[in-house]
Amino acid sequence: MREAFGEALVSAGQTWNNLHVFDAGTKNSTMSIMFEKEFPDRFLTLGINEPGMVGLATGIAMNRKPVVICDMSVFLHHALAQIRAAARQGDDIHMIIAATHTGIAVGPDGGSAHDTTDIGRMRLIPEFNVITPFDGNQVKQAMITALEKPGFYYLRLNRPPVPIITDPDEKFIIGKAKKFSDGNSVTILATGDRVYPAMLAAEELGEGYADVIGISTIEPLDEEAILESVKKTGRVVTVEDHMKFGGLYETIAGLLASKRPTIMRGVGLERKFTTSGMPDELATIYKIDVPSIIEACQTVGKD
Repeated sequence: MREAFGEALVSAGQTWNNLHVFDAGTKNSTMSIMFEKEFPDRFLTLGINEPGMVGLATGIAMNRKPVVICDMSVFLHHALAQIRAAARQGDDIHMIIAATHTGIAVGPDGGSAHDTTDIGRMRLIPEFNVITPFDGNQVKQAMITALEKPGFYYLRLNRPPVPIITDPDEKFIIGKAKKFSDGNSVTILATGDRVYPAMLAAEELGEGYADVIGISTIEPLDEEAILESVKKTGRVVTVEDHMKFGGLYETIAGLLASKRPTIMRGVGLERKFTTSGMPDELATIYKIDVPSIIEACQTVGKD
C-alpha cells in the first residue's frame, strides 16, 4: 500500500501542478520520497514537528492549494488538536492525511508503534472522510477520488505487502462498500488489510455461507449495502486491525442499534496495549487471523 501511495503521489503531482506534499521526516517509510524526487520544489520535510506540519499545511490549503500530509500513524497523535482546527476552516480546504504503519501490522517496529486507535480519533472529527483501502490498486484510486474534490480525507495505510483483490481501473467512490461474496448465514464486514483474510475465511466456510463486504470508507458509511445484507443474514461479524472500541465494530454496532438490531460479534483488538512481533504472529495472538474469523462466524448468536 505504501509503494502504491508513493506512485499515486507522483501521478497526482503530474496532474495537479499546485499539489504540495509534506512529511514529518518519515519519507523513506511513507514513500513520499518518490514525490520529492520528481517535484522537490513542492515537497517539504518538517522533521519531528507534526503540529507545525499540520499548521503549515492548513495555511497552504487555505490558499486554495491541495496538500497531502504524510506520516507514520502513531506520530500523528501529536497533531490531533491542529488536525481538528484545520477541519473547522471550511469545506473549500483540500487536505489529505496519509497515515502509514497502522494497527498491529507494524509488527516488529514494537508495541509502542502500533496505532490501534486512529480510526476512532478521526471518526470523531467532523468533516473527515475516513478511508481504509483494501490493497494497492484501491490506494491509487482513492487518491484520485480524494484529489478531485476539496475536503478532508484520512487515508489509512499499513506496512507489510497485501494481495491485490481489486481491479486497477475500478473507480473509488466515497461511502461505497464492495461485496466480494454472497451468502445467507452471516454478513462479514471487513476493512483495510483484513478484507483478504475475511475472503479466505468465507472460502473455508463454504460457498453460499457468508456475505463478505469490504468497508473502504468508515466515514461516511455505506448504510444501505450493510442493512440490505444484514436483513438477509441476521448475523454480523466485523473484522479489523484496530481496537473494536472506536473502530469498525463500534461503528456498525451504532448503525444496527438505531436501524436494525442484529446479533453481532467483532474480530478486532481488545482495549489493551500490544507487543512486538511479526505481523502474522501478532494476528494470531490477538485473534484477528483467518481461524478467528471463522470461529466468530460459526459461533455468533450461539453464546
